[in-house]
Amino acid sequence: MKLLAVELTRLRARRAVVVLVLGAIAVTMVALAVTLWTNRPVSSAELAQAQQQADREAQQPYVKRDLRRCERNPEEYTAQPDATAADCAAYALPQADWYLTRSQLDIVGVRDELPVGIALFASVVAILLGATLVGAEWAAGSVGTQLIYEPRRTRVWAAKAGSIAVGSAVVAAVLYVLTWVTLIAFHRIWIETALPDGFVGDLVGPGLRVLAFTVLAGLIGYAITMATRSTVVIVGLMLAYVVVFESLLRNVWQPAERWLVSSNALAWVQDGYTIVRYPNACFDEVSCRPSRETVSMIDAVVYFGVIGGVLLLGSLWVFRRRDVP
Repeated sequence: MKLLAVELTRLRARRAVVVLVLGAIAVTMVALAVTLWTNRPVSSAELAQAQQQADREAQQPYVKRDLRRCERNPEEYTAQPDATAADCAAYALPQADWYLTRSQLDIVGVRDELPVGIALFASVVAILLGATLVGAEWAAGSVGTQLIYEPRRTRVWAAKAGSIAVGSAVVAAVLYVLTWVTLIAFHRIWIETALPDGFVGDLVGPGLRVLAFTVLAGLIGYAITMATRSTVVIVGLMLAYVVVFESLLRNVWQPAERWLVSSNALAWVQDGYTIVRYPNACFDEVSCRPSRETVSMIDAVVYFGVIGGVLLLGSLWVFRRRDVP
């Protein structure tokens, strides 16, 4: 535990790490500010102007024809078996909402998608966190000095990995909590409709999956940097994979989507992900139907567990075997 405490102190003291974490928080706050500004409440003047546009459009001949058609057969027009002629105004007439320049803040609608964005951003920060700390130590030659005081390399490797795991978990927790606390606070201020019962409690599960995914990402970044002794390598690998390898495989060979990092990341954070594939050529309703393949969270855990396990064990083996300057 003393060795882990030392590594955590070293992690906190590294200026590049502090800048990286503060930068991640700043980027998150800017993204939140932009989101809140683009979804701010509509003023009375904007609502009145939109209502005027809707009223003018409602006087158009084609709108009146649609309204009469609906009133003659409301069930068929609205596709609702219990619809009446009184319901036709909501279906056939223009609504003021159609002419508003922005929509209201809807945190319920993004409950499933937002954790994915947080996880991907936090995982990139965690990878850079691990790479920055270890890469700087190799570049400065301080690893050899550390081994003078603690010659057991496995303990040194494990302590560094533990500090990266703790740091990654803190980053994920801060970004996740900051995002949702901000959005929930502004929802309560701006929106009269209350959140669904248990909404906050439902955020715990995705939050834990985001945290676990971020920790694994940080450890993978640490493992690669520890083995290669270079921060540049992990940055280059990330860019090459995201920009070239995954995009190429996704477009050239559709079955590869099941084995891509992005697909399994979605399955991990969202507790399952369905891949929908549309045929390149089809001739009737049956042949044009898309095929679906589900990647479960267990599949994603096994996928990343194998990759992470191989990289971590390989990193430990290299660290134990190679000479340290």
